[in-house]
Amino acid sequence: MTKAIIDEFDAQLGKLIHMERHNFAGSSSRAIVELVNRLFDFAIKIRASDVHIEPYEKFLRVRYRIDGQLQELHRQLPLTVADALTARIKILARMDTTAAFLPLDGAIRLDNVEMRVASMPSFGAESLTIRLLDSSLDLHRLSELGFTSTNEKIFRRMIDATTGMIILTGPMNSGKSTTLYAALREINQPSRSIMTLEDPIEQHVEGVCQVQVNEKTGLTFAAGLRAMLRMDCNVLMVGEARDAETSRIAVRAALTGHLIFTTLHAGDSCSAVFRMLEMGVEPYLLAATLNGVVAQRLVRRLCPHCKKILSDGTFEAVGCENCRGTGYSGRLPLHEILRVDKNLRSLILTSRNLDEIKSSALETGLKTLEDDACEKVRAGLTTVDEVRRVLGTFSLK
Repeated sequence: MTKAIIDEFDAQLGKLIHMERHNFAGSSSRAIVELVNRLFDFAIKIRASDVHIEPYEKFLRVRYRIDGQLQELHRQLPLTVADALTARIKILARMDTTAAFLPLDGAIRLDNVEMRVASMPSFGAESLTIRLLDSSLDLHRLSELGFTSTNEKIFRRMIDATTGMIILTGPMNSGKSTTLYAALREINQPSRSIMTLEDPIEQHVEGVCQVQVNEKTGLTFAAGLRAMLRMDCNVLMVGEARDAETSRIAVRAALTGHLIFTTLHAGDSCSAVFRMLEMGVEPYLLAATLNGVVAQRLVRRLCPHCKKILSDGTFEAVGCENCRGTGYSGRLPLHEILRVDKNLRSLILTSRNLDEIKSSALETGLKTLEDDACEKVRAGLTTVDEVRRVLGTFSLK
């Protein structure tokens, strides 16, 4: 993304608003159709992951999430376009345009890009959030995910297993899906039957049977997982172990000879183990099936065109036209990989104390998110400030 792209779009937007200021009469007017099309095209061009459309007292603000950061890149829109613009997007997303005071969700398909639209009543109008899922983007391979050489070897050993469970954990937008797809692509062979249960399906993987969760029809994670166990598959990816029922079914599937991938919201790798126990998964089943846990976060990658080396050997963000003055371009994962050994299996069986689990993992060589961040800061891939923004606290060791 360059400043020229943004400047060009801002000029086009200003011209459209000036020329058609009084013609935003309805959701099907030429001006509104053109405005929505241009907003979508711009979001795709700048590789935004989300678009936020927010009405305020005197204007309509549009912001884009790029590299994990919300940015306001162009002029604000007049509030007079809010109703028609919202209605146009809701029509495209097959949402109820008459339910302006209820939160709704829908979807738009535009070429290779699927957009998930969510609305929320706000200030007498509606706020919209649009998530963009571009299926045309190449899937990453494991070697392209930013693992250190040690962590990549550990993770490869985990996914080479024929049975057991592998958990990925981290907050929203931490790259869990990207890692899962790369792992599936790595083990995808004609001799293996692989099925996934997702909400939503973010990337299509050739040779893998991918199923979209639909709670309105009863196809929940738990119901879908039960059905898949009757489908003679070897590998199952469950998009999220979001409740006790799904977690228990997934663990039992791993015990009966399947390789299970899933995600979980937890602060770090050891906390994910503790979270599974808290959700009611029997300790003896978890101890018998868990292969490992990968915790990850995403930090912004230093722009290679303008980063500046400091006296201590680390780098700082500067800013240039290539990175639109931010000093960063793209994102980089931080990883923490917990291997489940005999000691940890014993603790899962006998201890419900998170501190004990963490102490045992550290004693057997667990490299934490902070440890991984130190390597990547020293390698000039990101900065101390960026790691602190993501992890909260951080000091270079």
